[in-house]
Amino acid sequence: MKGNAIRWWRSFAVAGVWLLGSAAQAQADYPTRTVQVVVAYPAGGGTDTLARIVTAELSKALGQSFVVVNRPGASGLIGTTAVARAAPDGYTLLLDTGNATLRPAIEPSTPFKPKDFAPVALLTESPVALAVAESLPVSSLPELVAYSKANPGKLNYASTGPGSPQNLVTELMKTKLGLDWQEVPYQGGGPALTDLAAGRVQLMFSNPVPLMPYANTRRLKVLAVTSRDRLPALDAIPTMEQAGVADFQIGFWNGLLAPAGTPPSVLARLSEAALKVMRLPAVREALIQQGSVLMPLDQAHFARYMAEDSARWERVGKLIQYKPVQ
Repeated sequence: MKGNAIRWWRSFAVAGVWLLGSAAQAQADYPTRTVQVVVAYPAGGGTDTLARIVTAELSKALGQSFVVVNRPGASGLIGTTAVARAAPDGYTLLLDTGNATLRPAIEPSTPFKPKDFAPVALLTESPVALAVAESLPVSSLPELVAYSKANPGKLNYASTGPGSPQNLVTELMKTKLGLDWQEVPYQGGGPALTDLAAGRVQLMFSNPVPLMPYANTRRLKVLAVTSRDRLPALDAIPTMEQAGVADFQIGFWNGLLAPAGTPPSVLARLSEAALKVMRLPAVREALIQQGSVLMPLDQAHFARYMAEDSARWERVGKLIQYKPVQ
């Protein structure tokens, strides 16, 4: 009996070593199949454009397909929540616009927290640009402010819903300047821009990337950007400070996240590949020309960045007296 027990424990130990070795080998070989990169917004927006540039290069770098999966809805909550609950195996990632830090900071009931994600790599920051319909009789930010104060409650702004970046930046500007604009929520930035160009809404803060085709064909007017310096892709457009609004530098981060619990070796492999992609001259040029500010950070620095971003949005939420939708 004793000999049988010893043989059983030896067999169990050998099996355990084999299983651990197999798991380690699987992580070392990662990826062995297609990796899904979730974008929590519709196709055609700035985040989607960034995701497609980066995933194309990740596919080359790691020898497996990285495919963009658009999961829009609820101001980005649907796609972001799906990744937070996904298997932590490295085969479902999120290319996030800051939802992981922004939403929990302003809405405690958000179904995910920053701790539900493992930082992979910060890629870019995206300042936003203020655009107005071509039909609106203003051509500068001071003119827009004056027109708004002369017509309180008559201008509508597009957003991707309460708690979205567009909503928060616009409400911050309203608070700062004492403006009365009404929100019109959309499922994503693409449909919102279509209505802005058609004059169905009058203004919108947007990622500069999707604005450019409209601006270049004079279907809308871009008045200012929220970056510290002018953007190379929109070098004729003043910063908010140059346009007369001081202390209004705002950007939203774009980075790769994995579900918490993803093996460290997988995270390290992904992070290394993503940072190599960000060093490619063609990628850098494409992102700069689309209005992004390059901000590549590794896992540790990205984690600290996320913590600071959470604190910043808590302060903004209090300032604008943000009230979660019931």
